[in-house]
Amino acid sequence: MSHAATPPGPDHDGTQRDTGTLMLWEGSPPLDAPALTSTSTEPTERAIVLHLPLAILPVPEPTLRHLAAQPIPPTTGPGLLLARFMEGLADQCATLETKLALRLGSAAVDLSAVFLMNLADARGLLLPQPRKAELLEEIKSFVMQNLGEPRLSPALIASAHHISVRYLHCLFQQDKHTVSGFLREQRLERCRAELADPAHAARSVGAIRARWGFPDAAVFGRAFKRAYGVSPGEYRKRRLEAPCPSCRSAEHR
Repeated sequence: MSHAATPPGPDHDGTQRDTGTLMLWEGSPPLDAPALTSTSTEPTERAIVLHLPLAILPVPEPTLRHLAAQPIPPTTGPGLLLARFMEGLADQCATLETKLALRLGSAAVDLSAVFLMNLADARGLLLPQPRKAELLEEIKSFVMQNLGEPRLSPALIASAHHISVRYLHCLFQQDKHTVSGFLREQRLERCRAELADPAHAARSVGAIRARWGFPDAAVFGRAFKRAYGVSPGEYRKRRLEAPCPSCRSAEHR
């Protein structure tokens, strides 16, 4: 997605002109340049374009489509802050060092996210809380069904549900989880259960970790030890060699 701004600035006589318009549009269709015309009778003198990858925006893709190609006069709030920030950034970008330019670019992305969330909320386009909870459960169910897929990632999960990666992260943050953390926890738990199960004793540790989406042995070993305090091999040895409760009961009779 791309975000176009027509910010304020001085005219040739030194007077300050009004803030122009903000507009969101998808990068694939051609831009309708007349749509960037100022709300006044004078045409816009310049446009500043901020390209925003869909994955970093905290707004679902269908909602963004509702907001696209609609000129928005940034008179107050986040829109006005964004327009003025973008103008200042455009005026100074030629003199900025790379590191500082990257930091200011991140600030522009954050301001854009706030602006879009505020706009979507004001227009009643965001999902209500019950629907968010329902969507989160759908996503978790999808993750559980695809734990063995090593390519499963936040980007793939978001794409499968037609939402942005950033919005996916927002959903999990409300549940006090991270996407990657939830995915890792569930995979580790499946591995732990099979390592402790005599029915899987003939299956190697490597086969079990690969079965549940851990292609790298070292990464799996570190994650398992961090979660359970011992290495996968040691955990399996302790659990499979420990006498079962029913056996211990029989010995005391």
